[in-house]
Amino acid sequence: MSEVDRLPAVKQGRWFYGGLTACPVRIVHHYTLYGTHDPEDPPELAADQFAECFYIRYHPPGPHESWHDGGVALSLREAVFLAQRKLGPVVQWDN
Repeated sequence: MSEVDRLPAVKQGRWFYGGLTACPVRIVHHYTLYGTHDPEDPPELAADQFAECFYIRYHPPGPHESWHDGGVALSLREAVFLAQRKLGPVVQWDN
């Protein structure tokens, strides 16, 4: 999903690994909800869909060249809650 990684962040900040190590997190706005591409899944899950969505991208501790997938949500508010649920209750947002 390198295309998603090149999109500008609509919200960014830091999450704290182990409560101490600050690591970057960002949410990007996109219009393609990527499917699983698994032929055994129903078509509505397997195929990409045109939909407004928000992808959560983050780095774990240490040096990393690519962003990790933190999930996708259909609204910015839902993406913020999803990021906090996945990365821990303390996420500090810059904007």
